[in-house]
Amino acid sequence: MSWLRLSQRVLKPLTRSFTMAATDPSTYKLNHTMIRVKDPKRSLDFYKFLGMSLIKKMDYPEWKFCNYFLTYDGPKSLQGETHFTDRNANIELTHNYGTENDPNYSVVNGNTEPHRGFGHLCISVDNIEAACKRIEDAGYPFQKKLTEGRMRHIAFAKDPDGYWVEIIRRGDEDLGPTTDPSSYRLNHTMIRVKDAEASLKYYQESLGMKLVRTSENPENKFNLYFLAYPGSNPPIKEGVKNAVAEWEGLLELTWNYGTEKQEGPVYHNGNAEPQGFGHICITVDDLQAACERFESLGLAWKKRLTDGRMHNVAFLLDPDGYWVEVIQNERIKPSANW
Repeated sequence: MSWLRLSQRVLKPLTRSFTMAATDPSTYKLNHTMIRVKDPKRSLDFYKFLGMSLIKKMDYPEWKFCNYFLTYDGPKSLQGETHFTDRNANIELTHNYGTENDPNYSVVNGNTEPHRGFGHLCISVDNIEAACKRIEDAGYPFQKKLTEGRMRHIAFAKDPDGYWVEIIRRGDEDLGPTTDPSSYRLNHTMIRVKDAEASLKYYQESLGMKLVRTSENPENKFNLYFLAYPGSNPPIKEGVKNAVAEWEGLLELTWNYGTEKQEGPVYHNGNAEPQGFGHICITVDDLQAACERFESLGLAWKKRLTDGRMHNVAFLLDPDGYWVEVIQNERIKPSANW
């Protein structure tokens, strides 16, 4: 199928719907993206420098790992303040005890062969030139500076583990002469997908996300598809070129033309060795009902609610084998002891 026919097909309204009253996908949120880190202190310093706040630490000494959750506090009225599961667009840093002292430990950032898959996190900022200068002045490296390459409207910084952090403008123009990190947004998470049609169908029909922006690049033979839960974001402003740059919690699917014709898996899911990216996580209105719905749709599981010792989390597998964690939104229905 050509890129044009595919883009036309996926942009048509989806007619399949679900009427299960026990769970409403429009209430779901893309709660967080998990990445593994070598040294939590260095990683926390970096993301706090980008304006994020540590909102929760979950330590599991019996399993020898710890999770740190960070977020932006800007659009509080949209995120809710009663529980971290009701927030939109967090980062979860997972640290396995002792890796910071292991000279042989490193993570894969998802952008090097043969382990490409996860691409980057993206923050949208008030003044992109000032934001990039602030990052550079602090001594953090860049994968791509604003002045490099043909795309002079985006940059890519690198965190302490080499993960890429894209930097874009929140609006069509800078919002002021200086930069205020507290005003930044965690705009999106990018993953590469083998078959755009299959992935778009999965995230829209099965997980309830909406396609809110498409960028077709036939000259470079790739397309970008941005999906989100619109209910957790403000209305789109008319006349703005990239209105969803103001949003949080988007998922960017990158499809390179022709990968759908390749045999077998094309991308690394981050959880097979060597590891790096872990998963994205959605929070739902009713965990049991949502998982029953996913089961009825025939979705693939990495872990059902009944598997293992943690019965308050489940993990789906998307068409490329990326993990999608599913947990309860505790503001909507308190149920789990977090």
